[in-house]
Amino acid sequence: MIHFVIGTRAQLFKMAPIMLECEKRDLSWRWIYTAQHRDTIQQSLDTFGLPSPDHTVFDWDTEANTIKKMWYWFIRLIFSLFRGRKILDGYTGKENIVLTHGDTLTTWWGALLGRLYGCRVMHVEAGLRSFNIFKPFPEEINRLITFRLSNYYACPGEWAVNNLAKYKGEKINTYQNTQLDTLRFGLENSDKSDLTLPSEKYVVVSIHRYENLFNKDRFSEIINRLEEVSKSFVVLFVQHPATQAQIEKLGLKNRLLGIENIKLLPRLEYLDFIKAIKHSEFVITDGGGNQEELYHMGKPTLIFRNETERQEGLGETAVVSKLDPEIIRDFIKNYKEYEQKGVLDEVSPSKIIVDQLVGIMD
Repeated sequence: MIHFVIGTRAQLFKMAPIMLECEKRDLSWRWIYTAQHRDTIQQSLDTFGLPSPDHTVFDWDTEANTIKKMWYWFIRLIFSLFRGRKILDGYTGKENIVLTHGDTLTTWWGALLGRLYGCRVMHVEAGLRSFNIFKPFPEEINRLITFRLSNYYACPGEWAVNNLAKYKGEKINTYQNTQLDTLRFGLENSDKSDLTLPSEKYVVVSIHRYENLFNKDRFSEIINRLEEVSKSFVVLFVQHPATQAQIEKLGLKNRLLGIENIKLLPRLEYLDFIKAIKHSEFVITDGGGNQEELYHMGKPTLIFRNETERQEGLGETAVVSKLDPEIIRDFIKNYKEYEQKGVLDEVSPSKIIVDQLVGIMD
């Protein structure tokens, strides 16, 4: 049995094409949901035509969008490991494999679940590094733990493969991230979205990383920078639930609502989001997945981080701002220089991974 462990929408988006490829080949698979992100998950499943989870580890009506909720969720998640045989529906042992993705707390929990119950473990999107253990935090630590627990590493490129040289296990070069397969789907179907876009030139903003949200001074500085951007463009500020919670907690909502050119939007469904960024002038983000898909789209990208573990687009479509006002102003002035023709390689990372799974399961 192939077990997919998923906790966030981003993980679902990047695992979806692998799951669909398994379905296409009539492989036996199921998926386990940790409910790290709860909001709109059913809409995401409907978008990709995927079934509801076979097992939900933590059943609640909210999601881990604050530090307090995160700890509550995580402690319960750790104790759930004692129910691992039930979570895995009895499919334990080395003839089964657990696929876990990325760099969240769910990522290494999934790897640990697999190892505790004798399954083999594949880390999808393995080998990405910032080489700064506290930036991003806790993502870099989550990756290092998962590396130690994995048997197979699906690496999105030679750089990622080389970063895993000291770790035992089989490295699989998928050449690109599975995000590429998801993006193809999004671009082919984005016209189905009924999202209404501004008639004026606009930019899309997506900020959700803990390193940005839960540092009050840093988050306030981000708002200052967005206010400056809004003097030149309409700003569509897409709020993740954690982002929205922090905006309200820090008393920033009235300030943002008072800035004429900043429009606060709820978290968008995938096709709506692709439509929005497709027609934008540029995108401001702290998301690694966004950085990758925007590179493939050739879309100018301003990264609100100090470091990034992704290589895609750096110096081509993307600039790491470090929240430096001069870097930001220079990007806004010259963003057209970062606009490029899209790079949608013909390679399918998801098919490469499923080819490997077929060989492993034989």
